[in-house]
Amino acid sequence: MSFTTLIPAYKPAYLTELLRALQVQTQLPARVIVSDDSPDGAFLRALAEPALSPVVHRLNLSVVPGPRRGGWANCQQLLGLYGGATPYFHLLMDDDIPYPSFYARHAEALAVTAAGCAVSRRWYASETGQPLASLPVPAELDAMSQRVLRLPASILFEHIVGTGNNWLGELSNTTFRAESADDLMHPQLGGVKLHGLEDVGAMLICTQRAPLAFVNEHLGYFRTSAGQNSQQPLGRAFKLGVVGWIAFALGALRAGQLSEALARATIARSAEGVRQRYAAEADIQPFIALLPALSVGAEADEEFLRLWHDFGATR
Repeated sequence: MSFTTLIPAYKPAYLTELLRALQVQTQLPARVIVSDDSPDGAFLRALAEPALSPVVHRLNLSVVPGPRRGGWANCQQLLGLYGGATPYFHLLMDDDIPYPSFYARHAEALAVTAAGCAVSRRWYASETGQPLASLPVPAELDAMSQRVLRLPASILFEHIVGTGNNWLGELSNTTFRAESADDLMHPQLGGVKLHGLEDVGAMLICTQRAPLAFVNEHLGYFRTSAGQNSQQPLGRAFKLGVVGWIAFALGALRAGQLSEALARATIARSAEGVRQRYAAEADIQPFIALLPALSVGAEADEEFLRLWHDFGATR
């Protein structure tokens, strides 16, 4: 089982740690593609240095200029370059670190479950890489002794979309089958585009075809720092992620993955979070005006989705 590792690169400060983490994998990726979205081409320069030639060769690494249209555009460019060249792919953010057994464990999980994607547990870490806390998962999962679990769509939609809580994680701790690439290139559910939640969106879209493989083992860490989108609550990316749970619930309802009652309850709960965070934000006011009607019935659905698709298209 071979993987292509796709790295949407922007922060060169972590390049050495990233390369070291890939070199020590017990199962090396077959290919590594770096898309350099840094302002000054820092990755292109560094990886062209003669001193790094052995590493570049060992990892079958190539680096290309990024599109410089934001992080998601950089991921999409990489997916296009991947083109299904290996059976599996992995989108690895440039500041996150996979532990040495990451690819071996994911290969095992994908093989025994025939899943469209595999998700492993991971730590939150400081900017220096010191693990701080585990991404919390439901207590029932945390208590299970099995290392690999098959989680069907019915469970995941109810306990993730139905709660507005992404306890699976992000792209760095997820691997996908080649045929799932389009789920990431054009993430949509029930005709609803999943702007801002492309990672968990793609995971759950996959489960409509086969259960998700959950690796109940910490196989890496997500590095936290002040410059991340998750630390910028008034930034556009963060707003997409917050309002996006309402769109996700509508998409799941239309796809038959949530009941009407659970979808509307989910929308009502997410709406309260939107109001609390963004009551003073002008660009969110059109959404806020629709929230009371969205919470109780379908009358405002089409107008919300029109606004949502326009809002996401300008990211």
